[in-house]
Order: sequence, then C-alpha cells, then structure tokens
Amino acid sequence: MDEFRRRIFTYGFLLTVFVIFLLVVYMLLPFWQPITLAVISAVVFYPVFRFFKRFLFSDLLAAGLTLAVVVSLVVVPFLVAAFLFSQEVAKLLTNLQRFVQEGGIDLLVKDLQQKLYVYLYSVQSKYPFLGEVLNEENLKGFLAQLYSFLSGYFTSLTKEAVIWLGGAAFGLFVYLLTLFFALYQGKAAVEHARRLLPLEERDKEEILKTIYNAVTGVIYGTVGTAVVQSFVALALYAYYGLPYPFLWALVTALFAFIPPFGTGYVWFPLTLYELFFVDTFKGLVGLAVGFLVISSIDNFVRPLIMKERIELPYVVLFFAVVGGLLAFGFTGLFLGPTIFALFVTLLRLYERKLYPKG
Repeated sequence: MDEFRRRIFTYGFLLTVFVIFLLVVYMLLPFWQPITLAVISAVVFYPVFRFFKRFLFSDLLAAGLTLAVVVSLVVVPFLVAAFLFSQEVAKLLTNLQRFVQEGGIDLLVKDLQQKLYVYLYSVQSKYPFLGEVLNEENLKGFLAQLYSFLSGYFTSLTKEAVIWLGGAAFGLFVYLLTLFFALYQGKAAVEHARRLLPLEERDKEEILKTIYNAVTGVIYGTVGTAVVQSFVALALYAYYGLPYPFLWALVTALFAFIPPFGTGYVWFPLTLYELFFVDTFKGLVGLAVGFLVISSIDNFVRPLIMKERIELPYVVLFFAVVGGLLAFGFTGLFLGPTIFALFVTLLRLYERKLYPKG
C-alpha cells in the first residue's frame, strides 16, 4: 500500500509540474523572440562578461558593463541605421511626388524610348513586336502603375512602422532585461538545468557543446554573410556614384540582420532612385545585382561558413537556415540550425546507448 501511495504521489507531482510548466510556457509565448535573442546574445557575449568579471570580481558590475557594450555595438548602430533609412524613404517619396507633379513621367517615357531604341535598333527587324510593346501609351501606363504601387507600398510601410515601433520598444526592454539576468545568473541556471537532465555527464557535455557551437556558428555565418553582402553593395554604390558609399555599405550590413528583406531595405530604394532619377541602365544593372547577388548570397555563404562549427551536411544546413527563417522569423535563423544539430546529437547519443561499443 505504501508503494502504491508513493507511486500515486510521484505521478501526481510530475503531472502537476508538467501542467505548471505548460502554463509558464504559455505566459512567456508573447515574449519568446526577445527572450530567445537575449539568451543567444548572452552566449555570444559571455567571453566579454568573463573578461570584465576577471577585473571587477563582481557578477553584477560585469553584467552591467557587458550590457553597455551590447547597447553600444548592437542596439545604437541599428537605431542609427533605422533613422537613416527612414530619412531616405521620406526623401524618396517626396522626390517621387514632385517628379509626377512636374510631368516627369512624360519626360521619362521619351528618355526610355530613346535609350531602349538605341539598344534594340539592331534586333527590331527580327522582333517587330518590341515596337508595339514600347510605344508611348504602354510605357506611360506601366510607369503610372509602378508609381501607384510604390507610393501605396511606402505609405502602408510608414503606417505599419509607427505601429511596430511601440511593440519594438517594449521588445527591446524585454531583450535588455533578459540579457542582463542571463549574464548575471546564467551560469547558475545552466548548472541547475544540467543537474535535472537524466543523462550521464559526458552526454550532458556533448549536448551543451552542440548548442554552443550551433549558436556561435550561426553568429559567425550571419556576420560573415553581412560582410560579403556589404562589400558587393559597396561596389554597386560606387558604380552608382553615390556620395559616402562606405556609409551606405555599413548601413546595408546592419540591415542584413533585419527580416524579411534584410539588405533589400537599403539597396532596393537606392536602386529605384538611380533607375528613375539618375541613370536607367545603371538602375537596371543594380536590380539584377541586388536580386541575383546581394539578396541571394546569404542562402549559400551563410551555410558555408556555419559548416566550420556545425557538423551537418551543406544541404541540411541550407534547409535548417531557410526553414528556420520561414517557421520562426528572424529568431529561426538561430533556432533552425540549433534544432537540427541537437537532433543529430540526440540520435548519436541514442545510438551509443542502444549499440554500445565493445
């Protein structure tokens, strides 16, 4: 009877813990993205925290100084880049409206016809339909539709940005608060979680190492991809003849971390400006380079860099990155490869227990 009561108590206790755990997860769901990013940032910046702790001998002060470093190196540059981007979008909208009001579409149609006919003159005899496609009415209609689309898109984007700012400010607060306590008390929390895992010490070590390598591998891959994209963008901006191309390349690198369009938030408006107001041919070249190189390169460069730290085949890494982004948004960039790597590690541990050597 005592054994029966003991089992009832054990099962009831575990069921209660499980239900309360589900309630805790449910309450934290609205904040899961900033919390996850904060934990990931704590893993990345833990060496900085350890460096400060070595000289200050205080976890509290070390966590505070590390938080200041994160704000200086990550938060402030993103805010500056977002401000510069909003300024350029406002300028672009003003120029577009003035361009239409001053009859710029008619002038642009004639300019486009002249330039395109120069390129197509030699093949017009073979493709007579081009003359019909490029007639003045068709070009005017196309440009009017394009202007209407861009104007509506940027107007809705501005409205959404105002709403998004409120949520982003609160998310930033949650991120910084969680990051501080993840640095300050993270080591103790990891040790508690480690003791609760019903595994051998060697297995626990392998799991924690897999998570660490996956997170740092994604960080290196993302930063490396942003650097490559910014160099390509720098060459494109220099080709345009933009003032301060290095500054725009830096802004492009910063926006590479922002979903869903990343670098497209910067190079696309600049290319549209080049296309409509400066040089049509350079703008068309820029659209090709932007879509085919700058915005596509992360699908190949990031898994290539990550493979140095995450022991997964290239094709699996590719689907882990892209699938993570599609499933979880920006946070999925880190969760996708980590989940895949952890799954492979758990399979390896299961195989080791099921078929021990010797």
